[in-house]
Amino acid sequence: MSYGVFWVIVAAVALVVEIITLGLSSIWFTGGGIVAAVIAFMGGPVWLQIVAFIVVSTVMLLLMRPLAKKHLAIGQEKTNTDSLIGRTEKVITTVDNNAGTGMLKLGDVEWRAVSDDGSVIPEGTLVTIQRLEGTKLYVKRELPSM
Repeated sequence: MSYGVFWVIVAAVALVVEIITLGLSSIWFTGGGIVAAVIAFMGGPVWLQIVAFIVVSTVMLLLMRPLAKKHLAIGQEKTNTDSLIGRTEKVITTVDNNAGTGMLKLGDVEWRAVSDDGSVIPEGTLVTIQRLEGTKLYVKRELPSM
């Protein structure tokens, strides 16, 4: 078996593993294997094939993985509640963390509201939902637009 065929097999195996796992774990070795195979088929020395494989795989991993994870959202399972974060809503019951009061109405559902910074937020005030913990929405007073 020639080295070129060996590198093609390495690239194919890495690609199959990536397709099975979908975890951005081995696609980088596919690129390295392809480059090493090209060098092998062009008659390049074995040491150059190995170096090319390592360098290309490493560069692809370091430069492309963060970008791919950001755009593909690997490992992040979105839920319907994620869509609440960043929404602006009106307070229907004054939000007072010390008194344990505060409500927002989202559609037909009333949610318990808690002030993110501990301030009292009067009824009718627009707030932005910062995060969700259990059944509590942590909100922040919406700043008036200029």
